[in-house]
Amino acid sequence: MTRAKPPTSDLARLHSLYDRIAEQGLCTRPGADPNHWFPEREPGRNAETQRRFYEQAAAARCFDCPAKTACRVTAEIEESELLLEHGYTPHGIRAGLAPWVRLDLLIASNKASNVEEEAA
Repeated sequence: MTRAKPPTSDLARLHSLYDRIAEQGLCTRPGADPNHWFPEREPGRNAETQRRFYEQAAAARCFDCPAKTACRVTAEIEESELLLEHGYTPHGIRAGLAPWVRLDLLIASNKASNVEEEAA
C-alpha cells in the first residue's frame, strides 16, 4: 500500500508556506547564492566524512532561518508525493537537512503509514 496523496485543501496551505519562505527564507534573500543550497555535486554513498561535513554545513546554513519549519513541511509534502509517484530522489539542502537525511525520513514515514494502514 502507498500513502494517500495530500488532500487538495493542502494547496492553500502550501501556497501560504511558499509565501512565508519567499518572505523570510535565508535562501530567498537578495544576494543569496543558490549553489549554497544546491551544490553541483553531493558526496557519494561511501564518503562518510564528506557526508558529515555536508550535513553540518546544511544545518549551519539554515540554523537561524525563520522559515525553516515552513521549508521542512513543504519539502516533506512535495518530496513524499514525488518519491511515491516517480521514484524521485531528493537533492539539495532544505530546512537544514541533506537530501539523504530527508530521503531516510520519507521512507521511514511511508513505512510507518503503511503499518498504520495495515493495523486499521
